Amino acid sequence: MTKMKKKLLLIVSLCLLAISVFGCGSDGNATYNGFTAEELAQNNTNILDTLIGMSDEDLAMIQMQGGDEAADPTIKVVNAWIEMKGELGEFREYGDVTVTEANGTTTVDQTAKFAKRDVKVSFVYDKDMNVTDISVDRIYTMGETMAKAGLNTAMGMGTVFIMLIAISLIIYCFKFINAAQNKASDKQAAPAVAPAVPAPVEEPQSETDDLELVAVIAAAVAAATGSSTDDFVVRSIKRR
Repeated sequence: MTKMKKKLLLIVSLCLLAISVFGCGSDGNATYNGFTAEELAQNNTNILDTLIGMSDEDLAMIQMQGGDEAADPTIKVVNAWIEMKGELGEFREYGDVTVTEANGTTTVDQTAKFAKRDVKVSFVYDKDMNVTDISVDRIYTMGETMAKAGLNTAMGMGTVFIMLIAISLIIYCFKFINAAQNKASDKQAAPAVAPAVPAPVEEPQSETDDLELVAVIAAAVAAATGSSTDDFVVRSIKRR
């Protein structure tokens, strides 16, 4: 079992070291740090040929071996291949090769066509042409790209509308908060009003008491004048 793991890792590692072999046979017409585009592309085809030729058991063994993807590009590309292998279908042919140089690095991209989905194999080299990264990525169709973009747009706009609705509800609730605060303030500021004292009500004199008083006065006047109560009439009484 240990020998098998070492053998598989050696096969993949040979793909990473193939560039040193190319250096021995490069000619004066090379344009990328002493290498032609065809020579650089050979690494791409080697790594993909190796991955295609591995069985699921071989890939699982390498994956179980584990390791840091950032430190070991081999582990990274094997994990990516295991993830996408089932959706590719049968291999058909290799496509175009693109070589770009920027900031002291050289990137070699090559497409590989499968029955269900194409992939892009990329090698990244530093200024000394040492491999710093390897990747195998899916190539999405225009319809898939547009659908994904539309989904992202819908999710983004939906999130914005939800937040706007939430903010509107919060602002709408402010008027109830202000009304409650104003009501509490008015209640505290209003002075205590003393209860009104009802005015005294004069009791009306009874008509019977007035008649008795008139009779008494009339008798007194008649006695004082020596006349009869029939000779005069008491029309009003003024109290002092």
